[in-house]
Amino acid sequence: MTTKSLAVGERLHHLKIVFSNSFVYAQVLRRTDNHIVATASTVEKALKVTLKHTADKTAASVIGKVIAERSNAVNVNAVYFPKPEGKRFHGKLKVLVDTLRGSGLSLNFSTRAHCFPTATR
Repeated sequence: MTTKSLAVGERLHHLKIVFSNSFVYAQVLRRTDNHIVATASTVEKALKVTLKHTADKTAASVIGKVIAERSNAVNVNAVYFPKPEGKRFHGKLKVLVDTLRGSGLSLNFSTRAHCFPTATR
């Protein structure tokens, strides 16, 4: 299986955010091969110890700061984030995104449904 190539000007790095009832996860993926460039979650022991709750707005803020630092460390200065369609942009998601911006990671938004390359046979 191969992935289709990117056209000139398409976004190379994508931000994936997952909120569970217990934890907050964030990943920066390289679109060409879905390689995980940077990751952060409240499951990590170093972060879990410093947080009172691992799934609230404070935890989302900490994850935003950590993922921005780790992305900048590997020379990723801008990521593409597909806003979830039909969902409100508030709460933990807004806090995490605002923290990313404040930490120096540039975000590009779109409401495009398919944000990852499709596999061909």
